[in-house]
Amino acid sequence: MYSQFPYRPTIPDRTQISLRMQTRKVPALASALRDREDVLQQCASLLARGDLDQLSAVLRPFERQYVEMRRKRENVLDLTAGFGGGNVDYDSAGGGSAAGYAETSFASLEMLRKGLSRMPRRVSMAHQKRAAVVLPLCDVDGVPCVLFEKRSRHLRAHPDEVCLPGGMVTPGDDKSIVSTCLREMGEEIEGLDMGNVVVLGVLRCNWGEVHHLTGVAVTPVVCYIGEISHLNLEPNPDEVAECFTVPLCPLLDRERWVHREGYAPIFTGGPHLVWGLTGYIVERFLKDVMARYNVKLPTEQHDCEDEDVI
Repeated sequence: MYSQFPYRPTIPDRTQISLRMQTRKVPALASALRDREDVLQQCASLLARGDLDQLSAVLRPFERQYVEMRRKRENVLDLTAGFGGGNVDYDSAGGGSAAGYAETSFASLEMLRKGLSRMPRRVSMAHQKRAAVVLPLCDVDGVPCVLFEKRSRHLRAHPDEVCLPGGMVTPGDDKSIVSTCLREMGEEIEGLDMGNVVVLGVLRCNWGEVHHLTGVAVTPVVCYIGEISHLNLEPNPDEVAECFTVPLCPLLDRERWVHREGYAPIFTGGPHLVWGLTGYIVERFLKDVMARYNVKLPTEQHDCEDEDVI
């Protein structure tokens, strides 16, 4: 089943070109320009010789209909077997190493990695308070899901609320934002195979919006934590009351989201409400990354068959 996040905008060609210029690195742009120059020189030579048949053959792939067909084919994100492309034989995945595991994963992770890397860079002022959270993508029996936490009731800050694994940056101890959120996730949820976590990239959010929601500069890091159905996950009771997953299918269903002006979006399709900064981060991931693709989901997700999924 194909589904496309409903907030995906129609982007004019000139705007698409502008976005590519902003998000691609200089070597990639230079290579693309050289390719275009080579094609133009070849066309000029064919025209000078009067070889119109060959000229037509060279230019045909650039016709709009063929360009659109290529884009549609290239933008299919096949998640029918999960984010990782199905169950992985951990023994054959490089002895359980992250490198070996990454080699056995399918192209969907690389597509998500590229989607994150192409998000527009955002310039922000330095903040005294820095934090990082993980947006943990996972598979449960081959179904693509997102892992969430529910904070313990006795915590003074945001008790009993749904959140993502993560915490404050510890100067001197954490070498990077990524190391911060991975350290926090390992402390908050025991049983995760941290050696096989695949870091896909940073979700570049609007720092002003994030700071408005929390008062802290929070950096979301998107990771794939693997197939977790066989794992015995035990949340740290000092911080986490429970952890749970939500399939990607209901997250892509616009009827499950509530929007109010001036407030973060609220997701109502899981066992608990997802709102505040967590709702904001998840929706930004869906809008800014997942909406780039035509997502193909597992057909066995019966709950989605009759829902308003575009």
